[in-house]
Amino acid sequence: MVVRTTSLNSLKKFLPSIHQPLPLSRNESRQLLESITTSFRKNLDKEHPWEHNEESASQNATATAQSKKPLLLTQTSSPTLSSDTSRHQRPTDRHLRAILSNPLFAHQDNHSSKKLPTGVRDPFDVFDSAVSRGLMTPRRAAGFLAKVRSEIRGDSADSIRQGMAKSGAGLRVVQWLRASGLENDLHFLSSPALFSALVPFMYAEGLEEVAWTWVARLALRDESDEKRKLWHYSALSQLLRAIMKQTNTSYSGLKTSLDGSYEAVVRANELLPKQNEVALNSFKNVWTSLSWASTVFASERPKPSAPLFESFINVGRPLSVPLDMAHLELHHPLAPSHSAAVQFMHANADSDSDGLDPTTRRRLVCLALDTADRLTQVGDADEASWVRRFLTRIGDDLNFAIFNAPEGDLIASELPIYRMK
Repeated sequence: MVVRTTSLNSLKKFLPSIHQPLPLSRNESRQLLESITTSFRKNLDKEHPWEHNEESASQNATATAQSKKPLLLTQTSSPTLSSDTSRHQRPTDRHLRAILSNPLFAHQDNHSSKKLPTGVRDPFDVFDSAVSRGLMTPRRAAGFLAKVRSEIRGDSADSIRQGMAKSGAGLRVVQWLRASGLENDLHFLSSPALFSALVPFMYAEGLEEVAWTWVARLALRDESDEKRKLWHYSALSQLLRAIMKQTNTSYSGLKTSLDGSYEAVVRANELLPKQNEVALNSFKNVWTSLSWASTVFASERPKPSAPLFESFINVGRPLSVPLDMAHLELHHPLAPSHSAAVQFMHANADSDSDGLDPTTRRRLVCLALDTADRLTQVGDADEASWVRRFLTRIGDDLNFAIFNAPEGDLIASELPIYRMK
């Protein structure tokens, strides 16, 4: 007894009108193609089914699109076009479109219509070619961004920002990181040159939220291996530093108000878990760097917003940095106070300054100078005289250290010698 197999029965249903052997006529070929296409869509619809309540879902999508800007869009599409098109497409069409829009398949020989000198290749063509052949690396991506940035000219910071945004270079690199899988484990953050060049483009193109998702993902890591902990600390610290630099430096390279950096630090404080030792140390590293910029180099920037300045101080209080706190209170934009600075110097008057690390000693000198200036302004001559004597002792120790320091250390020193004239 012969039993028909399931596969033969399904094949009969699959091709109900085709019985003749090959070759097929044009009409029969069309029927075969339609049958295959229908079966293909049917099976993919099972894997990628239509959403339930399509109408309400589309209404929610419209409301969401109006309230929140999408993080990543392809250069050839707009948010409105993408939203309208996807609403009327089958799930299988959207699935295939997602595959075909992958940067690994998106190499085009002619990126732009601009004319280049003979023998000079468009950096976008070079980037796309390397990506399509699997030759792109974080180091080469950093070189691509540097090349694009060097070709952007502008007579103002805003025009430079607009040029960077129009280039779409940041989006191109982010898409490559995502498509190649390098974003999955964030190992590309081992290349400071890449994200130092990438973060400015991301901010110019409105992709800064992607950088913050990297911060959040790094914050959730809990490494046990010491070598991995060191990498984690370095990656998170340098990523935060790149964000801070972007928020207090104009696109033309000028130093701006620290308000944006204060907002970024407050946000980082909310994102980073306090119980994670690496995250806490990374945050402290960035906070103290910003504290230095807010005091030692305060004269190089416009005065910050008082509420943001106070928020910055408040998130730093749990870090146990009394020297920073005393110096920051002295530089409050609206109500500077010398009380904490005077108290700190009296409490450390008998301490051996030789035992201080160079950075702390430099900070102490700047604190004493700023405190003496403030006391002179408010007319407290006695206290100002004591601070000057304290400064003389610290200065003598510091000058002795400078006199005996190797020449290379003097060149690399950040000591504000001009403040001691």
